[in-house]
Amino acid sequence: MTTNSTNINPQNYIISGVKFFKSSLDKLRLDASVTDHPITASEIAVYMILHNHADEAGQIFSFTNDPSISDRKLLCVSNIAKEHDLVYETTKKALDSLIERNYVQEMYSSNGIYYVLTDYAANNNKDNLNYFRIPKTLFEEKIFGKMITHRYHKGPILLLELSQYFTRQIGTNRKHADLDELQGERTMDYLKRTLHTTAKRVRQFLDIIKGVFSFTPMNTYVKEPSAKRMNAIRKFSQICIDKFQFTMNKACFLENDKHQEKKLIAYAKREMANKLKNANIHFRWRDTLDINKSINRIGKIASYLSVVNKNKDMLRRTLLQVGDQLETMQLNNELHTIKSIGAFVNKLFTTAWSDYQKEFITPGDKIDIATAYFNIYGENPGFLD
Repeated sequence: MTTNSTNINPQNYIISGVKFFKSSLDKLRLDASVTDHPITASEIAVYMILHNHADEAGQIFSFTNDPSISDRKLLCVSNIAKEHDLVYETTKKALDSLIERNYVQEMYSSNGIYYVLTDYAANNNKDNLNYFRIPKTLFEEKIFGKMITHRYHKGPILLLELSQYFTRQIGTNRKHADLDELQGERTMDYLKRTLHTTAKRVRQFLDIIKGVFSFTPMNTYVKEPSAKRMNAIRKFSQICIDKFQFTMNKACFLENDKHQEKKLIAYAKREMANKLKNANIHFRWRDTLDINKSINRIGKIASYLSVVNKNKDMLRRTLLQVGDQLETMQLNNELHTIKSIGAFVNKLFTTAWSDYQKEFITPGDKIDIATAYFNIYGENPGFLD
């Protein structure tokens, strides 16, 4: 995989990846440390993969992002196995075990079965969110199958800890002017202890994950054969590694030039997901994708209202109006009559935004918004009535 060596400011970049909560990592650490029925590498790997398909309420309506898969096969375990080079039986057993351990819940709605990551919604609605991001490159590299085949039982937890490390680094160390400076150090003893394995197998593990996390030997020394040993005398010199320097592939980082807009959209998706969940409204996966496109559109418009300090208020009121209309239709048993939920929700958002303009956007506000927009894009905004 190629990487970009361009100097970039970490303050303007984020990790392109999947949200994973620290409390979930703490729980995995605990369940992996017990001697009686510890959680396995395949279970942790599948749990990580499920996060790649969960919405802001932790709901999973598809085990794939492939639009060519039919609705009837979206939640087939074979999708996970095929896309991540896992054995089907291992994947199915891991999912069943996650349900038994209450990491995942199997739910039912009028549209059929779906899954929910336990505690995800609760963690995602706290005032102080404590999470990090698993780089999407980790899923694209398909390393879980190799890790499980070679029996690196603690490997997935180390991957989570490395992901957490770089999320924290890019969020706190503003002094770095180059991503090359975003790095860490780990001793061989630490890696042997964390992976519960030998130095040879540590090097093999690092070779598996090198497409995402690159470990470069720092301190090395030569270990000569011992003349005192009587049995199994080693007749060659051995090069030993004492410490590694590690970095994350630059392809894992994403430009964060529209930070405010992304925060608003993330908030909107979370609020809409919670609204639908509380109203017991469950749409098909493809409908959910269309709804998210509408949320992206209204969130982008909201970001332009920050100049008059009405971005959050606009988003809150439009989400409330659309959510209430969907809930009313659900109670009146009218939702099933809509042929295209995505187009219908998009129309509801358009109406809600138009209503908000009439009631809360003053002529002076419109001038300020249009001026700020023109100064950036050199044209008048098309979203103002």
